Amino acid sequence: MSDAKLPLIHKAPVEGLGVHVARTRLSIGDPAWLDRLTDGRIGVFASVRKPLFGIIPRQRPALLGHLGPVAEEIVSPSLAHGDSLRVRIIDLVPEHLANGYPPEIYISVWGDPRHLQPILGALPVDPEPEPPARSAPRRKGLDVILEV
Repeated sequence: MSDAKLPLIHKAPVEGLGVHVARTRLSIGDPAWLDRLTDGRIGVFASVRKPLFGIIPRQRPALLGHLGPVAEEIVSPSLAHGDSLRVRIIDLVPEHLANGYPPEIYISVWGDPRHLQPILGALPVDPEPEPPARSAPRRKGLDVILEV
C-alpha cells in the first residue's frame, strides 16, 4: 500500500477543553498531535502561545482536550500500531465569538486506513420500517370529466 494518507476523521470536536482558545493563538490549519492520556483517553495536543512572564513570546506544547468515544474508537487502532497521523485544526470558535455557548475546537485526522475496524457493525441499527401501501392519488378534475 502507498504512503498516501486518507481521511480517517473528517471533523471531530475536541471535548473537555482545558485552554482559553482565544489566548492560544491557534488558527485553522495548525498542526496538532494525538497521544494517550494516563486515564486511557486520547488527548489532543498542539503548540500554543504561552508567553514567559507575560511578555517574552514562546510556543509550548499544551493539552487542548480529548477525543470523544466514537472518534477515539476510530483512531485507537492506528495509535496502537504506531502509524503516523496527520492531525490538523480545521475549525475554531473562540470565547468572544461563542455567543454564550462554550468555545469549540474541531480537528481532522488523516492516516493509513489499513488498521481501521468496522465500527458501524457494532452499533445497533433499527431496521427501516416498510412504507405504508398507498393507493393511486385521485384527481378530482379528471374524475369529473370521465364520469360525465
